[in-house]
Amino acid sequence: MRLRLSAAFLAAIALALPVHAAGLSGMGANLFGNYFHFGGRPNLTKPPVKAISVGSFRMELQHTKLTQIKKAFGGTIQTQGENKSLVNWLCYHTDGSGKTQAANTWFISNILGGGEFVMIVAVQAAAADSMPGDCEAAPKNFVLPNLGIPGLGASLSDLKAAFGAASGSTIAYRADAPGADALGTANNAQYIGYLTSGGRVTGYGAGETSVPTAAAAPAVSN
Repeated sequence: MRLRLSAAFLAAIALALPVHAAGLSGMGANLFGNYFHFGGRPNLTKPPVKAISVGSFRMELQHTKLTQIKKAFGGTIQTQGENKSLVNWLCYHTDGSGKTQAANTWFISNILGGGEFVMIVAVQAAAADSMPGDCEAAPKNFVLPNLGIPGLGASLSDLKAAFGAASGSTIAYRADAPGADALGTANNAQYIGYLTSGGRVTGYGAGETSVPTAAAAPAVSN
C-alpha cells in the first residue's frame, strides 16, 4: 500500500526539525568555539550567572530547552556540525526600533546539552540594518537577556567592580563549582567572555560545561 502524506503533515515535520542555515556567527561562535581560551585556571571563586531573564521569561543554563525559548519567542532552531562539533541554536536580531537596542542574541546548545538544553547565551551589539544569516528578526515581546552581570555598554570599571579585574579588548572569566545539571552531571564550569571597544562592552555572554567530578574542567565542548 502506498502511503500518502498530506502537505500539512509534511510541513509539521519540517517545523519540528532543526534547519541547516548560515553558520553560527559573532559572539555566539566565539563562546561556542575557543576564542576566549577558557581552558586555564579558574579566576572566579564562584559562578556569577544564575537565573537569566528575557523580559518576563526566566531560564537557567543547562536546564532550559531551546524548544522552550522557541515557544516563548518563535524563530527557527538552526544546526550545524555533528558529534563533538554539534551546535543547535536560536538567534534573534533586534533593530533598535523599540526599547531594546540593536543587537544579536544567541541561545545555544552543544553536544553536552544533548542539542536541546541551552548551554550558552551570547549577546552582541549590532547595526540596526545588519542581521547575520544565522539570526532572525526578534518578535515584539523580545528584550535582551539580563544575565545578572554587566552587559552591553558596561565600562571596564564596571567589570572590575563585578569580577575584580578587567583589561584589554578580550576578557575571559571562569568559575568551577559543584552542581547538578539537567542531565545529571556532577560538576560545572561556568565561563564568561567579554569583547570591548573604546573601553565599553560590545559583546558578552556566559556558558556552562558539565565536567566529571575528578577531572579538570574543559571550558568548551569543541
